[in-house]
Amino acid sequence: MLIGYLSVDKVNPCRLTDQDRRSRVQRIFHESMRTVLQPLIEAGQNGVEMTSADGAIRLVFPILSCYVADYPEQCLVTCSKYGTCVKCKAKATELDHPTSHEKRTQQWTQTIIEEGKQKSNGSQKAFHTYCMSHDVAGSVFKPFWDGFPLADIHRAITPDVLHQLYQGVFKHLIDWCQKILRPEELDARIRCLPPGYGLRQFKNGLSALSQISGSERKHMAKILLGCLIGSVPTMGVIAITGLLDFIYIAQYTTHSEATLGYLKDALKKFHDNRSYFIQTGVRENFNIPKFHSLLHYVEAIELFGTTDNYNTELFERLHIDFAKHGWRASNKRDEFPQMIRWLSRHEKIDSYYTHQQEMASTNSDFQPDDTEMVVDSPTSAKVKKPSISVAKYPNFPNRSLPFIEDRYGAPDFSYYLKVYLNRFANNPASNQNIAYTRLPFTKVDVYNMFRFHPANLNEDEEEEKDLVKALPKSNKLPHGRFDTVVAIVNNNAESTGLEGTLARV
Repeated sequence: MLIGYLSVDKVNPCRLTDQDRRSRVQRIFHESMRTVLQPLIEAGQNGVEMTSADGAIRLVFPILSCYVADYPEQCLVTCSKYGTCVKCKAKATELDHPTSHEKRTQQWTQTIIEEGKQKSNGSQKAFHTYCMSHDVAGSVFKPFWDGFPLADIHRAITPDVLHQLYQGVFKHLIDWCQKILRPEELDARIRCLPPGYGLRQFKNGLSALSQISGSERKHMAKILLGCLIGSVPTMGVIAITGLLDFIYIAQYTTHSEATLGYLKDALKKFHDNRSYFIQTGVRENFNIPKFHSLLHYVEAIELFGTTDNYNTELFERLHIDFAKHGWRASNKRDEFPQMIRWLSRHEKIDSYYTHQQEMASTNSDFQPDDTEMVVDSPTSAKVKKPSISVAKYPNFPNRSLPFIEDRYGAPDFSYYLKVYLNRFANNPASNQNIAYTRLPFTKVDVYNMFRFHPANLNEDEEEEKDLVKALPKSNKLPHGRFDTVVAIVNNNAESTGLEGTLARV
């Protein structure tokens, strides 16, 4: 739910030092957040009546329990000194310790701020110096979360898979591997990888990429380890394996004591072998806030559940819907009221669409009145794609059967085509006579690929898709390209897998 827009106007730097300008920006943020979230204080203290899903009216006490943000905003929100940990009292020079320090608390941060105001005697510079000496940002005199009931802003900060793991930890890992192997060698190894299902091919390697998105980082993580075997010593491979294991285990959609134990083991594996990067001269230390944040993942999962509940990747998408699309729908002048009106209309359309769906599911005779409009919600309705789809027109029309048998390396294509078509004949020929039966045609259309859309086990998961290709021999591909698939012959499945056969396309 969108509750407000924060201003992005720049502060006039005239007659302000760089420190004064940054301090003013931080204070504007906290004052804006206090104005927006002010009703939450009274509601958390006195409660507010809300109608639950079962129709009952209950007295609810909403509190600030989680705050999802990247690291710079975490420091801004918690009033922590940049470069330190926002969850514990680890200093910027102590972030490489394999264990966490004493926890930061909201009360402790407020105490430092109050002591700074008393000892500064009204001097903003003295206040800033005192707070920074205690690893507290000395720019905000009254944080927005001051006075919120049952809240602890440091405990409310959640892990961030997108910015901490992929755009942080894994980004550092790629940089280190490029320094160890040289970018040219790593790119050459990546280009040599054969195509595989669910794997992206980086035809020009990684060094040619400029701005790398989170989804591209995920594809890199799938192939990185295989490109390092044989060039990186065992100690380095174990350290990298530990980090990759941590990244994947942290994203489990369900957790138990066993899986959290696996998460701890993966982190310990990295800590026990990370000295390899220091020995090779890639790093001098590991005082990196995003690496230190890995120590707090288990605690956050135990408190707030799995990381998919508070991943910033979701909110990046909401930023597109709530901000970018709304702004584009306005006339770019006095845009905020227009954006709110546009968003309100779309929410009403989605709400009405949901109402129609519920009525249709509970009442088979439900029909909209003549005055009602049947709404198709672009955001709520999911179009179900076929499991296999091909192009509208063939890539190579009217190819002769001998040509296909030669260029596609399928010498028995004509025979098995007869076997396949024989199944649909009214009077099928015997297996002995199929080879002597003539086909009523000599040419067929050839498609060089089809798209594969397997069904997801979890509806909330990102849609999977892949290409299956069959490319003939050519100067560029002297052996062609013929992907391998598993052809399921029946619907029986066991824990050992599906009954099927490997088939070359």
